[in-house]
Order: sequence, then structure tokens, then C-alpha cells
Amino acid sequence: MEGALLALGVVLAAWAVLNAAYTLRRDFFDSRNIRLLYGLILVYRAGKVKVAGRLWKALTPLFAASYALSVAWFLIVIVEGVAGKIYGRGGLRVLVPGVDITGLDLVYFIVAVALAAVLHEFFHGKTAVGNGVGVKSFGLALAFVLPLAFTEIDEKDFAGSSRRVKIGVLAAGVAANLALGLLGLALFNTATSPTGILVTGVVPGSLAYKAGVEPYSILLSLNGVELRGVDDLRSVLSNTSATTLNLTLLTPEGSTRSIIIERNTTDKTLGVYVMPPPAGWLVRTAGVYLGAQLVKAFFWLYLVNFNLAILNAAPLFITDGGRIVFELFGERLKKMALAVNTLTLAVLLLTLVPLP
Repeated sequence: MEGALLALGVVLAAWAVLNAAYTLRRDFFDSRNIRLLYGLILVYRAGKVKVAGRLWKALTPLFAASYALSVAWFLIVIVEGVAGKIYGRGGLRVLVPGVDITGLDLVYFIVAVALAAVLHEFFHGKTAVGNGVGVKSFGLALAFVLPLAFTEIDEKDFAGSSRRVKIGVLAAGVAANLALGLLGLALFNTATSPTGILVTGVVPGSLAYKAGVEPYSILLSLNGVELRGVDDLRSVLSNTSATTLNLTLLTPEGSTRSIIIERNTTDKTLGVYVMPPPAGWLVRTAGVYLGAQLVKAFFWLYLVNFNLAILNAAPLFITDGGRIVFELFGERLKKMALAVNTLTLAVLLLTLVPLP
């Protein structure tokens, strides 16, 4: 808690200094196309996107296909969320930065959002120019601590384009996030080991704490059962008749250690926070701690971009998917497109809002 308050204090102090500098040297910032809005939003306009190779035009159909794939995945997620509500398994959950995402995970989350935003808007701009649609400006922004990006497309050029071009330009951002998400997933799978469980934290007073288990140890086996995930750990611990636990682990220093833990029949947890361990090659190259940080970074790269892809592809009013639906239905069926967006929003809220 103290660390979070310190970080917040540093960020607020930095914004106070920036506001003072902006007030005193407004001409300096204006000459570099930098503006400060509402005291907490810093905007930089990099200028027009003038050049795009033929590749961007050739990739336009692939972007549309990526959009269709993302929409299909969104529908699967929604169906699962509704089913969870109906059968009492719970609906979808929104992770809140600073509450659910803290510490270094928050840093990795912000970096992943920055990469997602910049690549998303870059793909919009390049695809537009590649298909003959002008782009007035491309820019970056920082809203408190959240990095953003934007592309200002020439609306007259866009309105005069074919439906195929419009859909391709709108779908390009979704395709960018989907590609980056799949890259993050591939890196995550490459960097993690299929066996073992990495301990990222130990609960004070717990069985693991009393036994001397250290953060960034890798749990290898428990009572002779090789641990391949949290389910294996829970399965062994659920056998309350076993009051003696024989735990084998790899210490942060890289040595193998066996620990005998005595427990009561009521103790069903070790008291550890866990995640998938880094792969052996990564541990040998970078060590357990740094390897674990890379695994976390790859995980957030995947999670942020993949979820942005499917959410932005969804037919919602403020998303690219919402605009694509209006383009698909056309002016004559505008009311139907409006109905699709409204229905999607209602179902999404149903999966998110807790039921009494």
C-alpha cells in the first residue's frame, strides 16, 4: 500500500511540474505540436501519414478476415458469459488497473496498452493511405498514466471510398491487435515450462511460510505427484488424510530442495501465490526472477491485445466493429445496424453486471 501511494505521489508531482512548464512555456510546446488538455492529458500530433506501400492495400482483405475471426471469438465469449450467468458460474469480469493489477504487473499492463494503441492506430493510418484515403494526422497521447494513440482520417475521402475499403480500414486496427496478441501468446508458451509451479508470493503465517518456501521458488512435486499446474496442487492438498506433505522445489538460487511439512486436516492450502514457471532454457539464461518477469510481460502482451481485438471487433457503438456493422447494412438498413449494436451492448452488460 505504501509503495502504491508513493508511486501515485510521484506521478502527481510529475504532472504538477508538467502543468507549470506548460503554463510558463506554452509557445515551446505549441511549436512542437504538443498540447496539454484538462491538466492530465498530454497530446502530441506527429503529422500526416503520407506514404504507404502496396503491401497495405494487398493486406486489406486479410484485415477483414481477422475482423471476422475476432467477432466470432467475441460471440463465443459472450455465449460462455451468458451461460455462466444462467448456471451460476459467474459472468465476465473486468480487471481494474490499480486494484486487480498492481506492482510490476501494472507496468507490464501499461506497456502492453501502449503497444496496442500505437500499432492499432498505425495500421488504421497505413491501410487508409494504401487505399487512397487521406490521413490528416497521427498522434500519441498520455491520459494520466494510460498511453493512447489516434489517427485522424480524412472523412470526405473515407465517405467516398468503396464499402470494401471502408471495412478494410476499420478492420486494420483489430487485425493489428489480434496479430500482436497471438505473438504474445506464442512468446508466453515458448517462455513457460509445462511442469512445475512458480511461487510469486508467500502468505505470512501459512504452511509455506512456516516451511521456509521463498518467493520465486518452483514447486516440482508434492507427495510424489509431479506438479503440472494449480489443479495438481489442489488435488494433492484436498486429500486431508495426508497430514505429512513431502514438497520438492527448485530454490531461487537454482538448487533442488525437499521439505517435509506437517499440517492439520483442516489445512487445504499452502498459502502461496503462483503462476506458470519460466522454461528451463530461460531460467538457465536469465535466472528465475528475470525469467518470471519476461513471462509476465508476454502474458500481458497477449491478454491486453487479444481482448482489445475481440472487444473492438464487437458491434458496439464506439468500436470499429460497431462502425463496420453500419457499413455492412448501409443507409437503407441503418435501423437494423442500430438494433444489432444495441442488442450487443445489452447482452454484454448482462454478462458483466452482478445479478441479485
